[in-house]
Amino acid sequence: MTALEKAIADIVALQVAEAEKRIMERLSAASDRTLSFSEACDYLNMSSYSLRKLCLSKSIPHRVVGSPGSKNPRYLFSSISLDRWKRDEEARNYKSGGESK
Repeated sequence: MTALEKAIADIVALQVAEAEKRIMERLSAASDRTLSFSEACDYLNMSSYSLRKLCLSKSIPHRVVGSPGSKNPRYLFSSISLDRWKRDEEARNYKSGGESK
């Protein structure tokens, strides 16, 4: 392979890697859904009481829609953020090596 062919191959490999990264980002963004409070309860298999407590303590990623201080706030959730939160919680709760409290 000549130096010119190697340079062209390197450029093509770099462009392919960048295109692959852009495609993966678009696919990830396309799979993100905004969930209502009840949909998030179903998604997490959690009671509304437990989810509301997590929201009020700001322990779970969410957005609040409505007037500040509203007695009936509307909570919205990103499915990707909830997936990330579940992974983080599982990692935090898992103890390796037989450690005990």
